[in-house]
Amino acid sequence: MVAAFDGQRVLVTNQISGTVSLWKAADLTPIGVFDTGVNTLPLGACSDGINFWIALQGTNQLARF
Repeated sequence: MVAAFDGQRVLVTNQISGTVSLWKAADLTPIGVFDTGVNTLPLGACSDGINFWIALQGTNQLARF
């Protein structure tokens, strides 16, 4: 599980379930849980201040969220 912050939101990777969770940073209100795909294994995350970037270990790719 890895978390990334973009100034307004917090994204948390959920490697086992193949999802990412998005939260409002001000009060940690959940925004949603989003599937990254079958066998993608989202491992790492970071933000450039606009987008979140997620390292997908299962596909050896980066995904923009």
